[in-house]
Amino acid sequence: MNTILNFIDDYFTGSLNDDEKRDFERRCASDPDFAKEVAEYITIRDGLKSELQQKRKEEFEKLRQELSVPSNIITLKRISYLVAASIIVILGWFAFFNSSNPRSTADKYIAANLTTLRLNMGVSDSLQMGMSAYNSKSFADAERIFKSLASKKDANPDAIEDLGLTYLAMKQYDRALKSFDQLSVIPLHINKGQFYKALTLMARSQGTDNQQAKQILQEIIDKNLYDNEDARNWIKQIKN
Repeated sequence: MNTILNFIDDYFTGSLNDDEKRDFERRCASDPDFAKEVAEYITIRDGLKSELQQKRKEEFEKLRQELSVPSNIITLKRISYLVAASIIVILGWFAFFNSSNPRSTADKYIAANLTTLRLNMGVSDSLQMGMSAYNSKSFADAERIFKSLASKKDANPDAIEDLGLTYLAMKQYDRALKSFDQLSVIPLHINKGQFYKALTLMARSQGTDNQQAKQILQEIIDKNLYDNEDARNWIKQIKN
């Protein structure tokens, strides 16, 4: 694994210190090539999960069969080895499954897709300023600009959406949910409000958040709303 991939892997496994995390997030925002590497890493990692899961099962079944042979054939040393090997497989299996939970899934999606807002020449200068502030991680400034725009009569839905994303980046989940609720009721051809609400609930993962997220994801799937493909993948990670 090269240095860049090591750096990306360390971020998602929680091995970086605070300064390194900030450097990672800064590079996601300012370096398109690095952001592409992050997106490819997540895609490859998620694609390998089903293959790894099957491999874990096969390893465990092989060890189970070896432990099932007649006792007079197995030496004490071999028993110790097999037990130790079984523990390694089980621990690895737990680590594999624990790496996929609603909160970590939300964090990965945010890191890969929401570290920057796409600047759009068709929007107002004020909205552009808010987007630039968001992209430079000046979230307090972005909040101030988007909040002013979102509070206006007939507010631009982009300002409401970007305000919610700013609160999400600041981990102010209650405020993010309020913004996405406001966005959800606006009649739009593509409305991301419900999707971002589910994402926010997964990122917070407190109390009944994940169950609420699951209900929203199911609605997204049933109605074929924005990003229902991600919804189909995420809903499998939320236990009943």
